[in-house]
Amino acid sequence: MIPKPAGVMVEVSNRQRRLKIDTHLLAEAAARTLEFVGEANGQLSIVLVDDGAITKLNAKYHGVRGPTDVLSFDYGDGQGELILSVQRAVIHATRFRTTPARELILYVVHGILHLHGFDDLTAAKRRRMRVAERRVMVWLRKRMEFNGLTRRRTAQ
Repeated sequence: MIPKPAGVMVEVSNRQRRLKIDTHLLAEAAARTLEFVGEANGQLSIVLVDDGAITKLNAKYHGVRGPTDVLSFDYGDGQGELILSVQRAVIHATRFRTTPARELILYVVHGILHLHGFDDLTAAKRRRMRVAERRVMVWLRKRMEFNGLTRRRTAQ
């Protein structure tokens, strides 16, 4: 776990093999995002998975077939969990002409916003969430570098 001065603990568990992930950098991005939204204490767990794993969780908890990019779970008392699909990040990075690192950071931001009352179920709420995502991403880019977050795994 990565303790932050504000009292927030962030733990990252990597359960996928598609990309090497700097879990400390991802935890830092999460902690800074929590700082941005005013979270003073609590615990956040981030689990990195592939599409197979997130597809099963999406069906189980949301009744939706197929993969998604991020699932967020609010356990109350400042405790939450984000499940991120690294495979979706790689696919979306190609599709949206960005990087898997930026996508993963965006998934963290998106998930934390969900934990703090944002949703994207209607067009108006989706627009509000996108504006908040952009604000946080700009704020984060001024404070940290994302490029070292991911690396392709080499054949062994």
